[in-house]
Amino acid sequence: MSNLTQDAFKGLLVVEFAQGVAAPYCGLLLSRNGADVIKVEPQGNGDWCRSLGLRKGDFSAESIVLNRGKKSLALDMKSPEGRAAAFKLAAKADVIIENYRPNVTKRLGIDYAAVAAVNPNVVYASVTGFGVTGPKSHMPATDTVMQGYTGLMNINRDDYGLPRRINMLAIDYSTGLYLSQAVFAALYRRATTGHGSHVQTSLLESAMAFQEARLVAEKFEGSAVQPVGAPVGTFATADGYLSLNARRDAHFVALCTHLGTTQWLDDDRFNSAEKRLINAGEMNRLVAPHIQQKPTAYWVKILSESDILNAPVHDYNDLFDDAQIAETEAIGWVEIDEFGQLPAARIAGLAPASASEQAAMVPPRLGEGGRDGLIKAGFSRDEINQLATSGAVIFKDAEDR
Repeated sequence: MSNLTQDAFKGLLVVEFAQGVAAPYCGLLLSRNGADVIKVEPQGNGDWCRSLGLRKGDFSAESIVLNRGKKSLALDMKSPEGRAAAFKLAAKADVIIENYRPNVTKRLGIDYAAVAAVNPNVVYASVTGFGVTGPKSHMPATDTVMQGYTGLMNINRDDYGLPRRINMLAIDYSTGLYLSQAVFAALYRRATTGHGSHVQTSLLESAMAFQEARLVAEKFEGSAVQPVGAPVGTFATADGYLSLNARRDAHFVALCTHLGTTQWLDDDRFNSAEKRLINAGEMNRLVAPHIQQKPTAYWVKILSESDILNAPVHDYNDLFDDAQIAETEAIGWVEIDEFGQLPAARIAGLAPASASEQAAMVPPRLGEGGRDGLIKAGFSRDEINQLATSGAVIFKDAEDR
């Protein structure tokens, strides 16, 4: 399989004035496609994502993923020297990614207007929480805040009707995906027209796009939380859980045969897909005790033989040993000195990483790779030494330890 797609953005310089998840995920995708990404971080604790969840040294699980292959520049943006270095980086960049609150980039002198005046070809990508206008534009936003605000919790209710947070940063990562596709399109437009542009999005806009079908369902069906059919859902088995989707008529007939409940085929509540949808709650309640009588592997085997949609409900440790995951190389492994081998998911659409590419996917410690990043951006050795002497930059490369 060709690895050409890994190098689509080779030679591009990306400067990431961003913390957290959404904007840095866009930077990660540019990096995994071959771009050189310099991550500008505050001195001290660095990007707050390094402390998202359990922090070990300079790393958290989230930051290990988001910073793969980047160079970390620990820059004091409050100092004159630091601001001057930031502007010089911006003037050299092909892509800038930032997620400051509105007007902060202007105060720092690296807003789009200032940068475009000296670097008109730049693709400048901005992410905010609620957008740059409107009554909430000044408010901070996190994934959890936005899951509640945008209705995602409301359609993810537990058995008691309590709205629940999805236990991953779904809106953050989807925002990074939407931003990256907009940046990729802007880079193509730049290649064909020679013009840069300012790409803007927000967690709010991305959450709306992500949930568009449910928004339509609210008006079209009268409720965004209607089931898609029945029997559909997660069912307890004798030794675990099974995800089952037997909503189509042919699948329902086969399921009833396996369950020994062919009387349901003539039951006026269940004898069509439309009626099963109307009576989905009752349908699922009747199916549940039958599924619970046998282990998961039994159901997977017989349901798969009948082409009924199903899957065992895995935990992540199951996936590390899964034959299908291994065959498709959906998960690779990257060595990080103090932690050993950690999983590295393949970016969808890219070829599996080669050994050298895996080695390059090690995330930087705070300040690691910053010196090399500045050299790639055209800084002289004297300029770099002056930044270090002034304290505007703190390096933690091998030569500094």
